[in-house]
Amino acid sequence: MDKEIVLKAIKFVEHPAINATLQELGILSKVEVSGELIKAEFSLPFPNIPIKDDMIGSVQIIAESFGFEFLHTERIMNDVEKTRFMELEKANWKGGSTACSC
Repeated sequence: MDKEIVLKAIKFVEHPAINATLQELGILSKVEVSGELIKAEFSLPFPNIPIKDDMIGSVQIIAESFGFEFLHTERIMNDVEKTRFMELEKANWKGGSTACSC
């Protein structure tokens, strides 16, 4: 299990509807590796995001494919984080059926 390789792979996980990574958007706000465990914190701009499980699952699949156990926590973004997210969302929206909150 190579810690640097799995962290690099996780760094490139993109949001399904925004041309930006989860880390760039502030959604994947923390990633820690401890032994064979990856702990991730997901900061969501709003409660009840319909694609939340897809985003978390995208990171979980990578962690587990490298042989790591995966645990995560969730929280709602603060106002500063949410403003930054909204700016990036608006600038990088892919389009499609998921409505942009722009």
